[in-house]
Amino acid sequence: MKKLFLGLFLVICACSWRTPNSTFYMMNSEGLTPLSNRKISVAVARVKVPDLLDRSQIVAYEKDSGEVKIDEFNRWGEAFPEVLQNTVTNDLMVYLPNAFVKRTYFDSGNLNYSVNIEINQMAAYVGDKVVLSAWWNIANASGNVVKRGQKKFEVPMNGRTTEDVVKAQNAAVHLLSEAIAEQLKQL
Repeated sequence: MKKLFLGLFLVICACSWRTPNSTFYMMNSEGLTPLSNRKISVAVARVKVPDLLDRSQIVAYEKDSGEVKIDEFNRWGEAFPEVLQNTVTNDLMVYLPNAFVKRTYFDSGNLNYSVNIEINQMAAYVGDKVVLSAWWNIANASGNVVKRGQKKFEVPMNGRTTEDVVKAQNAAVHLLSEAIAEQLKQL
């Protein structure tokens, strides 16, 4: 009889336990201002990221301990490289409103330029700042690199929540997109 009650108790406990719901995030291109009316066509390739960031979970660091936090229940709406590719593409559409900008995976078609980005670091230090270090190149339709850039961006984080992490990362990506747009408008 004790075994029956223990078994029933365990079944009831198992049925009542549930995991928290996941929350999904995307970046946006709100609040940006056009930089140039230049008419060009641009392809944005899939962004390369360090292996630690190549996932849908949001990754952050504790500033003092350096502890990596991979949040199972707060995730990007897509894998992080696609989130970055979409955000840069959308940002460039705002910064260069007369340009034709599209994301691409393999062939950029007959577009004037293609942008390739490699993220060296995207560290979100909870409650402190986001550090984004990136390298990029811009190639012409023949595949010849015509511009290169490398820059480190730091954006303060106003709080400790996942929303604060996402907002600061989004602001850092805007700065990256702006630097690329500045080079595109000179071509």
